[in-house]
Amino acid sequence: MYALRKCFIVFIMGIFLINFMYAQPEVSTFKELFQVDIKRAEGEIEIDGVIDEAVWEDADIATDFWQKSPFVKEMADPRTEVRLTYDDNFLYVAAMCYQEEKPIITSLKRDEFWDNDGLAIVLDPINAKTNVYVFASSAVGVQMDAIRGQLSDLNSDWSNKWYAETTQGDGYFSIEFAIPFRILRYNEGNPEWGINFVRAARAYNQFHNWTAVPAQFWPVEPAYAGTLKWDHAPKKASGSYNVIPYMTTGITDQVDEGTSGDFNVGVDAKIAVASSLTLDLTINPDFSQIEVDELVTNLTRFNLFLPEKRTFFLENSDVFNDFGSDIARPFFSRTIGLTENGAAVPLYFGARLTGDLRPDVRVGLMNIQQAGNDDSYGQNFTAISTQKKFGRSFIQGMFLNRQSFDGSELVSGDYGRNATIEAAYIREDGQFAGWVGGHTSYKPDVEGDNYFLNTGFAIANENVEFVHDFISMGENYYADMGFVNRIENYDAVLDSIWRLGFNQSEAGIDVTFRPETGNIGRYGFEINNSLVYNPDWSFNERETAVRFGFGLKSGESLGARISNQRINLRWPFSFTDEEPLPKATYTFTAIGARYSSDERKALSYSLGGRIGNFYNGTIKRISSSANFRVQPWGNFGIEYQWNQLDFPDPYGSATISAIQAKSEVGFHRDLIWTTLFQFVDQSDFMGVNSRLQWRFQPMSDLFIVYVDNYDLLDGLEPGRNITNNNRSLVLKLSYWY
Repeated sequence: MYALRKCFIVFIMGIFLINFMYAQPEVSTFKELFQVDIKRAEGEIEIDGVIDEAVWEDADIATDFWQKSPFVKEMADPRTEVRLTYDDNFLYVAAMCYQEEKPIITSLKRDEFWDNDGLAIVLDPINAKTNVYVFASSAVGVQMDAIRGQLSDLNSDWSNKWYAETTQGDGYFSIEFAIPFRILRYNEGNPEWGINFVRAARAYNQFHNWTAVPAQFWPVEPAYAGTLKWDHAPKKASGSYNVIPYMTTGITDQVDEGTSGDFNVGVDAKIAVASSLTLDLTINPDFSQIEVDELVTNLTRFNLFLPEKRTFFLENSDVFNDFGSDIARPFFSRTIGLTENGAAVPLYFGARLTGDLRPDVRVGLMNIQQAGNDDSYGQNFTAISTQKKFGRSFIQGMFLNRQSFDGSELVSGDYGRNATIEAAYIREDGQFAGWVGGHTSYKPDVEGDNYFLNTGFAIANENVEFVHDFISMGENYYADMGFVNRIENYDAVLDSIWRLGFNQSEAGIDVTFRPETGNIGRYGFEINNSLVYNPDWSFNERETAVRFGFGLKSGESLGARISNQRINLRWPFSFTDEEPLPKATYTFTAIGARYSSDERKALSYSLGGRIGNFYNGTIKRISSSANFRVQPWGNFGIEYQWNQLDFPDPYGSATISAIQAKSEVGFHRDLIWTTLFQFVDQSDFMGVNSRLQWRFQPMSDLFIVYVDNYDLLDGLEPGRNITNNNRSLVLKLSYWY
């Protein structure tokens, strides 16, 4: 009941916050300053990168771009001109990008856009200035597509079927886009969409926007989109569905299990229930072609957050993901498909309905059935969410349910449920935001302290950004379908996990200057302070860090950081194989620095280091990376990190290192071979993942994937044992109807 009372108070605060927003002035003139008209095309348009159709001669032109970086100014140079038209099925965009310098192309791999010369289209079909689509093409026609939620980062793992072609001439390159209406979610009859364009002028180390996006925001910030005015508002697209069947076959050599073959078939489907509602279905999904996670060393006492890459979970993912805070998410789709001990298990089927019921109401409904194994029951996961918008502000709620099944029979008393409600006020120009949220969980035989509360605000202008976030979490808050960074504490003596609630305050100020003259593109400093208290408000942990840095207009950057930490270690913990560090209060300071060269050059590199105290010992770290690029077809890179931890007797010492090597060979933009080698001695892991992808038709692929993973006993040293964990060769064929 105490948690429910807290959630109720938070809800009342949210209502007050939403009411408060109506007292704030609206920024209503920006979209009128940047406006481009679009007229229906007469005749056919061939997507070949050559802007020679008659329709382009009469089209309205979006030009006179603003320079976005390294500083904001009018009349960006080189010049960009963008024209638009449409027919019953497609939105067409033609861009003429002038430049004397040879375009920089760092990769032929899909979704690798921001380091290349090219153009991106930012589309807000709902015109709510919250969620956007981004479609981009490099100067050689390599595509990127992405979505961006109101509170989330740009997600380029979202993919769909559309077209882009380019051509290069003397002093320019041109791009033609054809974006099907059926892959967009919009309200039929809306005569105005939000739109912006981003020119990546990497040969000049610049980014340009069509509109005057302030320096502190990403170029794709929807608050600063212009207006696309239709002569006749688009109607609902017909044939709004996709069916993507797949087939996989492969052979696996597993330690202690021998060699076995495998064959699987399955199907995914995307159906537009309405012009702004999408139903995603999957039966027996397979994710063998998904890029493997890049492992890192972890010198904290808690788990790390890894991003979702599986396609099924990505479209409109913000409707489930954008609850809570960075260190505590009620919903985190990476938990689906894993048992409690972290073993991967198949998914039988899943369904997701996401999108907009009305321009101001978003919904999400998901149900997924996960298989069981010899050690765990099967699981059914359900998520329901809704969001009511008030301009850019909103109130949103979500309910989650995990239920165990033994075959087809429900396992009584084995479930985890979560309820959450949040409210946020976001000023229309994005320069102020405040938020508040209340969350609770329900599990059998667990009562009291099952709450999670969060509140905070952010203020930003061209030079200064200040963010404060506060979290209060009870020790009995469980997120069976989510992620919580620090509630579980490992006891290295008893080999046990202890749950401890916490109150955490995070505050940071970032000051940046962007001089218009000289070779320095930006410089500034950042101060962050994190305070953690136990549920009784006794001290738990503090970290204060100050960072200084600058970047040159020629591409190089240099930064330095000093941090001071004070930790009340409640349970013994070890970073070595020797006796764990005892329960005590530790205060320690470390400094670090990092230099990065110009990434646009064929050979680029970085070098960093850290030195100082670490608990009752010392730490020395060296990290380095190098990448050699053969434009446009090849990238070959290596990263190395070395950490030396030394503690007084009897707590021992440890060398923790990691090596990561990547290669990417683009035989063509539709035929890419990528290989990732990783060695992380902290995880006793070494592995190779090599993938050949042939995109024989748009969004239809043939993958050949080779995986060779090893468990290392006591690290990779002479005389130590290396055991093969598994080796597999997989072929996957998928076709997009």
